[in-house]
Amino acid sequence: MLFEVALAEIGANVLRYALPEGSADPLVRYELKLDGEALTALLTDWGPPLHNHLTHPMPVQTDEAGRGLAIARKALDELGYERKGKVNTWRLVKRL
Repeated sequence: MLFEVALAEIGANVLRYALPEGSADPLVRYELKLDGEALTALLTDWGPPLHNHLTHPMPVQTDEAGRGLAIARKALDELGYERKGKVNTWRLVKRL
């Protein structure tokens, strides 16, 4: 269930922010993998780069937004982000 929560949080962010410049529709690729030891998700998009949001702390209780990445960090064993050229890739891992 923790993997599902993290996937929903990161997936929603990807869909919200993954609009490539000049495009009306987000272009996103999701890859889910289950092996005997872990659940892994790779989310790829061609939107703008992320700027240092992986290290943001949990916002204060009165803030209405900004919790998704902090929740995902707590729920997962690994949360990675990489930008190569114009491509963003998120890697989510939950060990079983």
